Amino acid sequence: MAAIGARREVLALYRDALRVARSFPDRSMGRKLQYNARELLRLRQHEHNAARIQQHLVEGRDALRVYHVLQNDAALLTAITRKRSPSSSH
Repeated sequence: MAAIGARREVLALYRDALRVARSFPDRSMGRKLQYNARELLRLRQHEHNAARIQQHLVEGRDALRVYHVLQNDAALLTAITRKRSPSSSH
């Protein structure tokens, strides 16, 4: 029964991550977030260790909180997505 509950939690977190990524203000970053969510789910799909699954869920929820902050703070999003000009890379 615990496996079903963990699976439900994983899928709910995955859906939340995709939802946040789709509505992300910076479209290219949103696509990258979607890709990363899909890849992490694919890479970890055969994980059966309950402790590791719970750790991945904690990490995923933490990342989702960061994405929510970035999504709602335009100044912070601008600061992390700002491209350096070639002349400033000395």
